[in-house]
Amino acid sequence: MRKVPPTPRTGAGALTISRQRQDIDFSLLITGGTAGRRAGKGSLTGEPAAMREAFRAGGGRLTLDDGVEHDIAIVAHTEGEGTVYFELR
Repeated sequence: MRKVPPTPRTGAGALTISRQRQDIDFSLLITGGTAGRRAGKGSLTGEPAAMREAFRAGGGRLTLDDGVEHDIAIVAHTEGEGTVYFELR
């Protein structure tokens, strides 16, 4: 029997950096972590200037559409683009 790959969760949410909140769209894939912690990674899409600021800050707090919050580390961004890539902390 083939194992079905996990499907990322997508939706609209918010990214908070330095007490400033930005509306974003997210894609989040949560996997089982070690020692009871969840691991995950994904991408955020928003205004290019806000995504540049998020990358320069190194991380922030992601609030999903259901109100669940995650601390994230921003790991990649292309200058001028409105997408950043992150990992859960």
